[in-house]
Amino acid sequence: MSSHVSLASTVRFPFTAMLVAAALAGAPTVLANASAMHVAQDGGAAEGKDLSAVSKNFQDFIHYVLIGKADLAQAAGEAVLSASVSDADLAEVVDNAELGDRVARAVSRSRAMGGVSDLATQIEHRVEAGRRALSRDPQRIADAIAMLSKSLREQHLGAERLVAAGEHAVPQLLKVLVEAKDPATELAATQNLIAIKRLAVMPLGLALNSLDPASQRKVVGVLAEIGWPTALPFIVDLAARPSTTIEVKAACDAAFTHLGGSTRDVTAQYTALARKFFDRETSLMPYADDAVNNIWNHDDASGFGSLVAEQVATTVYCDVMAMALARRALAADAGNTGALAVYVASDLRRENTLGSDATHGRYSPQFFATASGASICSEVLGMALDARDTALVRDAIAVLSQTAGHGQLVLTGGRTPILEALAYSDRRVRIDAALVLAGSGAKQSFAGDFRVVPILANAVTDNGTTRAAILGGNAEDRRAIGEQLGEAGFSAVASGGRFEDLENDVVKAEGVDLVIVRGSGDDLAAAVARVRASGLTAASPVVAIAAALEEAAVRRTFDGDRSVIVWTEGSPKATFQSAAVTAMTMMSGSAIDESEAVEYAAAAASALRGIAFSGSKVLPIADAEPALLRALSTKQGGIRLMVAEVLALSGSDQAQRALIDAALASSGEEQVALCDFAAHAVRAAGSKADARQLSALRELIGNSEGASADAAGRLYGSLDAGSAEAVKLITTH
Repeated sequence: MSSHVSLASTVRFPFTAMLVAAALAGAPTVLANASAMHVAQDGGAAEGKDLSAVSKNFQDFIHYVLIGKADLAQAAGEAVLSASVSDADLAEVVDNAELGDRVARAVSRSRAMGGVSDLATQIEHRVEAGRRALSRDPQRIADAIAMLSKSLREQHLGAERLVAAGEHAVPQLLKVLVEAKDPATELAATQNLIAIKRLAVMPLGLALNSLDPASQRKVVGVLAEIGWPTALPFIVDLAARPSTTIEVKAACDAAFTHLGGSTRDVTAQYTALARKFFDRETSLMPYADDAVNNIWNHDDASGFGSLVAEQVATTVYCDVMAMALARRALAADAGNTGALAVYVASDLRRENTLGSDATHGRYSPQFFATASGASICSEVLGMALDARDTALVRDAIAVLSQTAGHGQLVLTGGRTPILEALAYSDRRVRIDAALVLAGSGAKQSFAGDFRVVPILANAVTDNGTTRAAILGGNAEDRRAIGEQLGEAGFSAVASGGRFEDLENDVVKAEGVDLVIVRGSGDDLAAAVARVRASGLTAASPVVAIAAALEEAAVRRTFDGDRSVIVWTEGSPKATFQSAAVTAMTMMSGSAIDESEAVEYAAAAASALRGIAFSGSKVLPIADAEPALLRALSTKQGGIRLMVAEVLALSGSDQAQRALIDAALASSGEEQVALCDFAAHAVRAAGSKADARQLSALRELIGNSEGASADAAGRLYGSLDAGSAEAVKLITTH
């Protein structure tokens, strides 16, 4: 969009025509007074500071890098970085001496100069940070606005500085626009706000309702000229307010048409924009590379046109904006469930990033999630699944476990996110979903019910091994990666040059926790896309192994994708494990370790016990038997006894004989418990013991005493193998 007001705009927005005419007539300006709007800010370039020594060292650094004198370049670079100057000072040194192009060449040349490369990178980052600080300094912005009333050269320089300042220039430009007493001033402020483009939309839109009618017309015109559709909710909201004047409504209608609006429903407009923020659309992030971003509000105490910013971490900027817009949608329609779901989902996600700092006021994000009800949380779960946000998926399932009955979990018709979670590519999510469904008291069959019991049974047998799949490269590449995974404590359960080659093994392994991809830059992009296209691995964290010469390009390919961590071939082996752990941490929190696997095993065994006791026809406990029989022979302690109890309730011949064998091989309190579980199985289904087991049990009785003898006697009696053994013991003892 051009920064100049178009002729067409003079028809759509009458005030613009007035401004153009006034400017052409040479109307006076008050822009020279803009420098009065100064707010002190730390980090700017120090006035009167002697930077000559820094400038000399900086130019020496560039010179020595360009002629290949690494030792001299290193000394000069260290002198630059150790000087007591701000980042803004360094930027001033570069820009005042017009060193920008030479700095870029020096940084590029330094890549082959060992330790000099690190110095060059630090200097480059500090200069860029300094330029940002300079461009956003309120006094510098005020000075740039003042330049707009001076010579053509100064006008051009001032306009460039305002564009560089971006949204940080909006408060002062808005103030000029609101307080302008002449058309030329108004025109200059208008044109420069339009030149800032999309970065001006959110602060202007958020201030719109707090302005006087004349200023509202001006701002609506600016938003229309910028042409960014994110302005629509604010324009529609303003037009719908009873207090809005006829003239402002007309300006809003014209802007609505110009921006291609499709609905004048205020709550729908705000909800749609809130959802875009929740989805973290790239175009909505003002400064993605900054540590913080601004949330804009109108300061009513300071009068019309006063915008203030609250800085929030960039990692939660989209969540905070989604919450703010959802709040506006709910204010317009308290029954808007979609807006409520966006608010709850964004609040929970914000908590995942900030931890305990996320609580606002008296209520935690968990409070709003539970208080909003099961149907809202089910919608939140669907949003989380679509976003492949594993942490949020788990949060939503945890809330559903506290609020939802079976009828609310498994709806007849429509989407059922909890059932989708049973097939999610993260192991924790599958188990969490199965636990919720197992405890919901299902009385009727539902889609995917066959998945629940096997998922729980596999959780019982799990030992916490982190499972990985290897995709791409040749057979030798995959073998070497498999060895690296083994050294890092992972288990490679699937491997193939194409995704189709490893798909079956991923299914057999009940999913994988990590995918390693190997290949050229183009191959890596295609491999990750294929991984994401499969339900088996759609949310799996990925480590992309890049060749050293392609590292920068590969990192650019996956820049902003937190599910992919790039590891450079030839890096130290320890960093491979670090990359894998980082990838899993970003997506699901961490790998499942042994202690967490034990917790899940206990919860799953308890859920299976409940299913077995209920005699459920919907969730057949027999489906768990193969895994439980394995667990009976491999698990220890309380988990083993919980498994034994479930097998005792299953009633199968194989389960009964396995319990008897386990009892015979045990000792102490465990043997007592296992004998009783075996006896329960016998009483429920009749004796299935073979002659070997009966003989071994008689031997156990003959060699036991106390509680062990009593338990063995109860088991023997339930088998109804005759009274001869009891008579023998009576006559002998």
